[in-house]
Amino acid sequence: MKNTITFFAILISTSTFSQYAQIHVVSDKLNLKRTLLINRPLQTVEVEGLKSEEKFNIDTSFFNISLVVDKPEIMYLTSYLNDSIEFSQPVFLKNGYELILDLSSKNEKSLIIVKGKGAEDNQPWVIKNDIGFNNYAKDTLPNRIREDLKNESNKNQIAFQNYITENKPSIDFINCWNAELKYSTIKAYYIFLKQRNIFIRNAFERNKKVWDGVYEELLVDAPLMNETAFNSFAYRLFVKMVLIFNKPAKFSNETEREEYIKEWYVENSDTDTRNYSFDENNIPNQKTIEKYFTGNVKEYLYAQLFDMALESGKTINIDSIYIDFAKQYPYSKYKKIFEKSIATVFESFKNPINEKVIFETDTLKTWDQVLKLFKGKTVLLDMWGTWCGPCRESIKKYSKSIKSTFENK
Repeated sequence: MKNTITFFAILISTSTFSQYAQIHVVSDKLNLKRTLLINRPLQTVEVEGLKSEEKFNIDTSFFNISLVVDKPEIMYLTSYLNDSIEFSQPVFLKNGYELILDLSSKNEKSLIIVKGKGAEDNQPWVIKNDIGFNNYAKDTLPNRIREDLKNESNKNQIAFQNYITENKPSIDFINCWNAELKYSTIKAYYIFLKQRNIFIRNAFERNKKVWDGVYEELLVDAPLMNETAFNSFAYRLFVKMVLIFNKPAKFSNETEREEYIKEWYVENSDTDTRNYSFDENNIPNQKTIEKYFTGNVKEYLYAQLFDMALESGKTINIDSIYIDFAKQYPYSKYKKIFEKSIATVFESFKNPINEKVIFETDTLKTWDQVLKLFKGKTVLLDMWGTWCGPCRESIKKYSKSIKSTFENK
């Protein structure tokens, strides 16, 4: 879908001693149903269950909105009149601003006039958003999407530089928007790149060096590890996607699998192969984090690792990974979020084995002991079904042993 969106960049923030941003909305048209929706995309890539949308019904001529903020943050404000969109614009939160949004009908040249402290960061500008991935669905080479992303980025950078020249915004405004625009491009390309590997796998494999070359080119201007871009939604989503997609969803052949293990594990040995087969998610994710990231970004991605593992129920090795994380970040805010769930995983490994499960030895009492015994080993499960001819023969052959073993179980 192609569209051009006119935005008014609004800078809001809190004082040093308070974490509340104030937005004073001046409005008439009270006979119409006006609703303001504030979307906070940065909250959607956190793991704390933070509220990502807040809706306000503007039912008085002077309406006050208080927002809790603790770091610079780009948000988006949409105004609805009788459930139809009136306008949309980004909102950038920073310390020390108190804004007045004038939405009254007396405004002849604009749907909104922004006044108050920080007006230099609140003037209208235009951002292009013309890229639709469906347009490139059949492309086996990245030429078209590369060119279109480059053109869109250039237009946005020109608009951004013009805004800076005309309005002299704050340095924080410049830094945050610069990161958001820069990483929006590489984020879009990276997601499309990984989709190509799934949807046109054979054609992609033939041209993989070309696709990867464009990605490497974009990394020059938007590096993978960038602490200064940490408060950019586009950057956080980008590194989260790298964590998810850095390991192959599947291997096209055994050679590809062996090359992956050789690259990511200490030695290309049988033990490494077995370890990867045992855990194709958590340990590879930890290796990605340790290889590429540091500081706040590394801490954030560990939180994403725990969130994905607990959500999916694939918690193999999560105990040892969490111990490594806690040693590196003993005062992390994420410990409070995950420690209870991780403790539950720890305890589950100690659960007693159901009496209906029979082992030849009596030394195995918990699932933790079972995992330690079989971890890294090949286990053959011989499963029988009464509809299976060979299975019925086995059941007949071992019927006496089966009866004596499972009697009263």
